[in-house]
Amino acid sequence: MLAPGQTVAGYRVERVLGVGGMGVVYLVANPELPRRDALKVLSAELSQDADFRARFTREAEVASMLDHPNITSIYRRGTTEDGQLWIAMQFIDGTDADAALRAGTMTPHRAVHIVTEVGKALDYAHQRNVVHRDVKPANFLLSGPVGPNERVLLCDFGIARALDDAGITVTGSVTATVAYAAPEVLTGRAVDGRSDIYSLGCALFRLLTGKPPYHDSASAAAVMNAHLRQDPPRVTDLVPGLPRALDAVIARAMAKDPAKRYRSAADFSGAAVAALDERTVPAPQRRFTPAAPVPPPGQAPPPAQTVPPPSAPAPPPGGWAPHYPQYQPAPAAPVRRGWVLGAIAGVVVLVAAGIVGITALSDRGGADAPPPTATTSATSPSATTTTTTTTRPPGPPVAASALAGLLISPEELANLAGAAGITVTASAPMLSDDSGAVDRKDCVGAWVPVQRTVYGEQGWNAAEQQMSRSANEGPPSHTVTQAVVSFADAAAAEASVGQQSEQWSGCAGQVITATMPDSSETVRYTLGSPSTEDGVVRMRETREGGNGWGCERAIGARNNVVADTMVCRYDPAGQAVAIARAILDRVPA
Repeated sequence: MLAPGQTVAGYRVERVLGVGGMGVVYLVANPELPRRDALKVLSAELSQDADFRARFTREAEVASMLDHPNITSIYRRGTTEDGQLWIAMQFIDGTDADAALRAGTMTPHRAVHIVTEVGKALDYAHQRNVVHRDVKPANFLLSGPVGPNERVLLCDFGIARALDDAGITVTGSVTATVAYAAPEVLTGRAVDGRSDIYSLGCALFRLLTGKPPYHDSASAAAVMNAHLRQDPPRVTDLVPGLPRALDAVIARAMAKDPAKRYRSAADFSGAAVAALDERTVPAPQRRFTPAAPVPPPGQAPPPAQTVPPPSAPAPPPGGWAPHYPQYQPAPAAPVRRGWVLGAIAGVVVLVAAGIVGITALSDRGGADAPPPTATTSATSPSATTTTTTTTRPPGPPVAASALAGLLISPEELANLAGAAGITVTASAPMLSDDSGAVDRKDCVGAWVPVQRTVYGEQGWNAAEQQMSRSANEGPPSHTVTQAVVSFADAAAAEASVGQQSEQWSGCAGQVITATMPDSSETVRYTLGSPSTEDGVVRMRETREGGNGWGCERAIGARNNVVADTMVCRYDPAGQAVAIARAILDRVPA
C-alpha cells in the first residue's frame, strides 16, 4: 500500500479511499490538471493473471465509453513499473448510499430518488449492451445537498462487460455480491440488463429498511438459496409505515423469472415513485411514518386512504375520461393475487468449487461493518460464464378464453397507475365504437382504445376490456382502460400495432372535439406525437382547460395478443405504458 506523497503513474497519492479484494483506491493529485482523481491500483496477484489482464483491459474500455452524468468517468488506464494494472477515474467528494443509510440520514424519498438516478445510469448502459453486474448501495455515490437535486453517480463498472463480448471468460465462475445477486447470476446463466434491475430492487429494499433482502439467512449459501427459491421479502414487514404498494413494486423487480421483471430501470423507479407518493405528499423528503395498527388475526387491514394534494385542482367536469362504451357492469369476483412471483421450484443450490464460483462479498452494510472511508469502492473481479442461448419457435396462439386472465388486477393497476386504490367499474368481451362522439373519425383510435372502426378490418377474433377508476368517493383522480385483443397469429397482431402507430402519427398535433354522452357538453383533446419504447407505442393527449389533466395511450403486441391501454390523470407519464407491458409480460411468448 502506498503512503501519502508517493507517486504512481505520475499521480501523487494524498490518502487511501478504500481497500478491497480487487486492490486499493487512492485519492491522487492529477499530474497535468488542477484536480483530484481516484486511482484504482489492482493487486499484484490479479495483475499477473493473463486471463484477468485481458478481461480487465477489455472491460476498462467498455466502461470508458459510457458518458453519462450518473456514471463516474474513466480517464486513463495503464500499468505501473512493477506490472500492476491501474485505472484513473472521476473522484466524487461526498459519501455513498450505504454510508448515508448507516449514518441515519436515509429517508424513503431520498432512497427512491437515489434509485431513480441510478436507474438512469443503468438504462443508459443497457442501451449500449453493457451490464453493471454489481449494483448495490455502496456503489451509489452521493454529492451535494440532500434533496431532489442531490447528485447520484453509479461507480465501479470494474466487473461490467458488454453483452456481445463473449471472447474472454473463465468457465464455471461468476462474479456477484451475493446479497444483491439475481438468480441467473448465481446459477451462471446468461445475464442482461434485467439482472441489474433485480439488484436495484434489492438495493431499494435495503435503503428503505436498513437490511438487505434475506438478511436473516444464516450463511452466504442460505442467502443464495433464498434468492433462488424464496418469494421476495416485503418492506412493510420491517417498516409497517411504508405504503404496501412498495411491496408489489419490489416483488416485480425481484421476480425470479427475468421476463416478469420491469423492462427498464426507469419503469421500476417510476413505479416506486408512484407507490411512495401518489401526488399526496407535498414534502420532498418524508421520513418513515409511524407503524400502522396491526389488525387482529384473520381481520383485513383497513383500506388505504387518499389525501388529495392541497394544491392540485379537482379533475375537470364533464366525465372522467373521453371513453364511454355501453358496458355491462362487472360482476363481483374474488381478488386475484397482485403479483405472480416467478419462484423456481426444485432448484438445488450447489455451492462447490468448479460449479458456481461466487465472490461472496458482504455488502459493507452489515451491523458490524465499520464506517467507510471511501467514496469509490473496489470489488473482487472474477470472469463470467458465457451461456449460449437458442431462439425458440413462437408458442401457440393465446386462446380467446384466456384473454380475461391477462388483464391486470385492481391492486396492480393502483400501483402502476399511481393511485391509492382502484375500483373496476365495467367490463365487457367486446370492442367499442366511440366514433359518433368525435369530430375527427379518423383519429378516434388514437384518442381511446379498442375501437371497432380501427380493429374491424384487421382480422381480430376476440377482445376483453375493462374500465376502472380511483376508489375514493367524488371525482376520480385516476381512470384506467385496459384491453386485450387476439388475432390469428403473431404477425397479424404486430401488423395491427404497426397500422395504429401510423394512424397515431398522422393524428399528432390534431385537436379532437368530443361530445359527452347524453348531453351537449363538448371537450377538446390535443393529441401528442407517438413514440416507441421497447416495442410499446405511447402517446399523450392533453385536455383543454384541464389544468394538466390528460391521458396517455399505449399499445403493444406479443404473440397473437395486442395490449391496448389508456390512463387518465394529472400529468400522465408512463403509466399506460407500464400497464401495457405488465399485460404483455403475461402473454406466453
